[in-house]
Amino acid sequence: MAHEPTEQELGFVRARRIGRLATANASGRPAVVPFCFALIEAGGKPIIVTALDEKPKSVPLDQLQRVRNIRENPQVSIVVDDYNENWNHLQFVQLAGQARMKVAGEPDFDRGILALRSKYPQYQSMRIEAAPLIWIEELEAVSWSGSGENDGEQRPTDMTALLQGRRSVRALRPEPVPRSLVEQAIAAAAWAPSPHGRQPWRFAVVESEPRRRMLADEMSASWQAQLRFDGQDESIVQIRLQKSRHRLLEAPLIVVPCLYLDDLDVYPDPARQAAEHTMAIQSLGAAIQNFLLSVYSTGLDTGWMCAPLFCPEVVRDALGLSHSLIPQALLPVGYAAKEPVRRPRLPFNDLIADWS
Repeated sequence: MAHEPTEQELGFVRARRIGRLATANASGRPAVVPFCFALIEAGGKPIIVTALDEKPKSVPLDQLQRVRNIRENPQVSIVVDDYNENWNHLQFVQLAGQARMKVAGEPDFDRGILALRSKYPQYQSMRIEAAPLIWIEELEAVSWSGSGENDGEQRPTDMTALLQGRRSVRALRPEPVPRSLVEQAIAAAAWAPSPHGRQPWRFAVVESEPRRRMLADEMSASWQAQLRFDGQDESIVQIRLQKSRHRLLEAPLIVVPCLYLDDLDVYPDPARQAAEHTMAIQSLGAAIQNFLLSVYSTGLDTGWMCAPLFCPEVVRDALGLSHSLIPQALLPVGYAAKEPVRRPRLPFNDLIADWS
């Protein structure tokens, strides 16, 4: 039975890069096309937006079949799906909604353009704002998935979809996560590039509730002192402390990436030694990205917390780690409790400083 889309269904749709849009004319004759789309929120409700872009067309934009159909009959359907030769991993979400043409100057038009350009680099060089957007609202959903091999949502396998689907999740459900998936993610981290192939990082896994509580307790004192030093109001300090503690205590498991510098090359001059240290930090970032993508691909989620950078000794002592390890981050791992708010990305062209 059709229902308001759930957070999991919206997350599935948001992570995919292509769907099928079905429209029908006044007499009910259907037409289906593959389409690129973005999912945004407007007025507290999910909206699907799609552009009438500059890809070659055989007719003017206002004569496209889907445009004529929407003007005659605004009821549309969308299917976003995953096919897999392992039929346990088949999935689809079908959305029904009301479509209309939205033009420049109308509320949220620019947000729709930004979302499409953030998702599809090809739109950076297209004047998609010169044509109306197809705006689909009042969404209802029906979905289905195979049995799968774990309790998480099946994620896309296409690399671009994985990169753009990965998100930072702050609220996790308390149920335990399979150890094998965490081990798989750490194994993926091991394939990151590193200086001289030395892999100057190690991962501490904090799973037991007493250890997570001890970590939260020990870090709270450091957080509190730093927030007060910043001159923040005491009520704000307590709210931020409570939120940070909650993230550590609600997560079923936390991974702590640490720098391990003992095996790096040693130079007689400070400049090259500093460069060696920088290379190690850069490679740790690559290892963490591998970890994040692997976690996301399995249906789990996480978020990158940088708090240990401000108190590495506190984290190390709380967990009883070797002094050769320098904690750099906290990665709470689990199943998302709700769909996170995603921050917009800069336009593609803004990221290119020079191309010569």
